Amino acid sequence: MVILRPDTEDQARAAILDRAKETITGDGGVMGKVDEWGKRRFAYEIDHMNEGYYYVMYFNAQPKTLDEVTRVFKITDAVVRAQPIKLDKPVPAAPAAATTEE
Repeated sequence: MVILRPDTEDQARAAILDRAKETITGDGGVMGKVDEWGKRRFAYEIDHMNEGYYYVMYFNAQPKTLDEVTRVFKITDAVVRAQPIKLDKPVPAAPAAATTEE
């Protein structure tokens, strides 16, 4: 799960997610679906902000790839919080339309 600043432009949000996807697939990982939850209010204030854009990214990757994705999120100014969560179930597949390039 990753939370982005509320003032982040659409193109910048897409670029951040694309960079994470490229890192995952570039290291041999498998990208699943990306759930965009949209802008939501926080339960409490974080860095003087009350809301942010929530995304849940599903993927299978090696531990070193996860470390790299986490590192990139930590150094990206637009990222408020990023939390990897290990699932016991297989990764949900991406929709067919999202996996084909136009």
